[in-house]
Amino acid sequence: MPRSLILAAVFASYACAAIWPDRLGQHERQSAAPFPYPQSQEYGFETGERADYGPFQVTASRFRDTTGAYAAALDSSAGFRVGNYLVTCQGKCPKDLAKLADASLPQVSHAAVPTLDTYLPSQGLLARSERYILGPEGLKENAPDIPISALNFDFGTEGELARYRTSEGPVLLAVFSFPLPSMARQQLPEFQKIAGARAKRTGPLIAVATGPSAAAAKLLEAINYRGVVAENEKPPVKPLELKPETAGQMILSIISLAAIVLGFCLLSGLAVGGTLRIARRFGYSAAEGSLITLHLEGK
Repeated sequence: MPRSLILAAVFASYACAAIWPDRLGQHERQSAAPFPYPQSQEYGFETGERADYGPFQVTASRFRDTTGAYAAALDSSAGFRVGNYLVTCQGKCPKDLAKLADASLPQVSHAAVPTLDTYLPSQGLLARSERYILGPEGLKENAPDIPISALNFDFGTEGELARYRTSEGPVLLAVFSFPLPSMARQQLPEFQKIAGARAKRTGPLIAVATGPSAAAAKLLEAINYRGVVAENEKPPVKPLELKPETAGQMILSIISLAAIVLGFCLLSGLAVGGTLRIARRFGYSAAEGSLITLHLEGK
């Protein structure tokens, strides 16, 4: 195949996979080029693009899910998350860039993001020290004192860590989530073997802190698993109560139903008897059959 045809095919395939639109707000796109994500591939990076809109330049990195984008946003010093995208901007960026990106980028997912950060105490937390752990690479880079074997990422383990400033010295606090409490219980002894660390299990979570012992223990005390119960049906505002008026209505309903059934039986008997008498008067032979009677006159 000629070189020109190969290049044409490459550019055509890239054009079909373009991320940034030709027009973003009031600005026309001047140029666009692929943008490889420079950080961890554990986040599930799929594709990225850098685009020039004249007064400002933007990049968009799309990840497999919102969890990967959430982790990437914690790693980024200037980017922000839009669904499953990490977006950055340089120049005179529009104030509503997040809204424009949400409306313009393809395949934006708004699935739920991790909630492990809600377990991290806010007091003493160092700004922008949070990191989300999805695999061995991220663990080794951010918490090398914690062995990979303790987490067993084959379980699908995820975690979030942060650094704290305390009066006794710096503390690293990490919270790891396992699919089941039994898995967390199984892995807890591995965390307890870490030198200079304190570990605690609560539900399917394991929290581990390294640093001054008293400060680490205090941070661990604040972490307790909060189970979430989802209900598809709202419970009644008030429980069912049997009141006197309710009981009276129920008795009246029973009497009414009995009267209706009795009346139906009487009418059915009269209809059958009347039909046979009329049939005999007009001489229908089929009507000569006798009815079963009880002859209760002399009883």
